[in-house]
Amino acid sequence: MTGPPLLGDRLRGAAWTFLTAARTEQRSMRGNPLLLVNAGFLPVVLLVIAVEAQRPPADRAAQIVTSVMLTALWGSTVWTSGGVLRRERTYGTLARCVCGVESPTVVLFGKSLGATLYGVGTILVATVATVLALRLPVALAHPFWLAVGLLVVVVSATTLGALLSCLFLLTRNGLLWSGALMYPVFVLGGLLIPQDVLPVWLRWVPQLLSLRWINEFLSDAAGPGPSATPLAVAVALTVAYGVVATRTYRWSIDKARQRGSLDHA
Repeated sequence: MTGPPLLGDRLRGAAWTFLTAARTEQRSMRGNPLLLVNAGFLPVVLLVIAVEAQRPPADRAAQIVTSVMLTALWGSTVWTSGGVLRRERTYGTLARCVCGVESPTVVLFGKSLGATLYGVGTILVATVATVLALRLPVALAHPFWLAVGLLVVVVSATTLGALLSCLFLLTRNGLLWSGALMYPVFVLGGLLIPQDVLPVWLRWVPQLLSLRWINEFLSDAAGPGPSATPLAVAVALTVAYGVVATRTYRWSIDKARQRGSLDHA
């Protein structure tokens, strides 16, 4: 007669499931046209447009590059990480994801991480190649804090993608909502368009987006020096995204089980 699994065994099982889900999602991302457009082409186009009118100085160039990368990451998150559960339902594999031994939340965040890493990697390659081609004088004054910011970017985008994936699972019009959410954030997210340029009654919108605070942190880290406040706000928003995503996922799965609609698109 065997007893309950030890805590160490449970943690190892959860870690294995998490990493396996991430690797599986990375493999499914290969050749994804949405990833190619939003993570490969978009940063190139935005950078060319941003620096076409005037060659920015080194400190301003770093800020533009950071804003472009995070804008492209939002587009990639909406269409790839945000569509994880929608794709599982379309392929008829959602039931397997939520009925396994390990927590379905572990599977969700693992898949979201896999999609995010693929998107971030593609954006970095496209951005670095464009910066070199345009010969932008990008300053890297604090490389350690830039690395910290990049880590927070991956975690925050993963959590945000999981949240969007849960929300898109609740509606049959996920593709429409993906398109509806992408471009307003481009304008109102406080990334390429500064927050103080927005109308006063819309300036609260960027405050809710962790990428906006990460952009401020990375811009400071590339110039005069990092500030702890935007990093702390970004982390707090990431935690909030995770809590809402977890609760929404469990609620939506329970509803789908009650209706018997886990495998129905």
